Amino acid sequence: MVFTTRPFCQHLAGLGLALKKGLRRVELMNVRAAVFFLFTAAVALFVHPADTGDLAFFVHTSQKWLWDWFADPSVQVGPLQLLAFRVGDLAGVLALVVQLGVAALLWVTSGRLLAGRDPWIRFAVCMAAVVLGLTYGAYQDGHPAQVVVPLLWVLAGCDAREGRTVHAGALVGLSAGFEVWGLLGAVVFVLAPQARAALRGLAAEVGVAVALFLPFVLAGDFRMFEYHWQVNGDTLLGLVASPGTHFSWPMRMAQGLAALAAGAGVAWWLRRSLHAVWLAPLTVVAVRMALDPVRYPWYWLAVQTLVLLGAAELLAGRLRFARKRHRRKLATAR
Repeated sequence: MVFTTRPFCQHLAGLGLALKKGLRRVELMNVRAAVFFLFTAAVALFVHPADTGDLAFFVHTSQKWLWDWFADPSVQVGPLQLLAFRVGDLAGVLALVVQLGVAALLWVTSGRLLAGRDPWIRFAVCMAAVVLGLTYGAYQDGHPAQVVVPLLWVLAGCDAREGRTVHAGALVGLSAGFEVWGLLGAVVFVLAPQARAALRGLAAEVGVAVALFLPFVLAGDFRMFEYHWQVNGDTLLGLVASPGTHFSWPMRMAQGLAALAAGAGVAWWLRRSLHAVWLAPLTVVAVRMALDPVRYPWYWLAVQTLVLLGAAELLAGRLRFARKRHRRKLATAR
């Protein structure tokens, strides 16, 4: 019997080659991330908006004492957004805080959604978001929640599909800390593998949201729910209600339930597909927008964010399928 070390050496060589390829992928990913964040920072530093929408109002609100944040019913954003504005304003880098913060969340979310797919697609979708003005728009109008909330929902959807519903619930609850409609992210619990898991996620969502808002309710003058909108004539509601009709928070709840029901239907229909993690939130956002009494330009940021992620996921899936089919053809030919 003859022993040889050749197979063992071949094994070590193969392991070394795999490690080398892995390190190269990590290096390329780091380079792509650096390019993306540098590009985002450049836009934040050198592109200055002429019209800042509600930005100045929310910055002014964040400068008040914490317990006075919600004394004005016009303040319809959550404490996390006001806190981010307070920190960014004090540091004198609000544009960087908002735009880089949104970019970081987009990088994480796209990486999770496109895990195992071509990393260049992740890079492309993130760069496209900056080029199309999503990160800039999140700062310009003072409503970063229009991008942050959908991104958190997609992350939560990925967790819910894997049964990590408590973590998903915490993410949805955090999204409500930017704007209250983030609670509609409960639609992702339809993707949970079990009903009990979905209930745990819902409990986590409610717990986080209550923890964020309760201190302001107890310690200050909390008047958020006293606000009334007016139906605009250029909306769908304007076809059935006279322009100027008051739209109260109970009506907002009905609007939210309708959007949630539509999104839940889509989530249930696609519950075995990864498409559900972005298509169900997109349905919620679209129905909510359709039933809204007003039409603000920043509403489109949420739609654009989810459409961009969805397009990336579909493209990545097609490319993956095409490569598998090509490999099968090569194997058959041999």
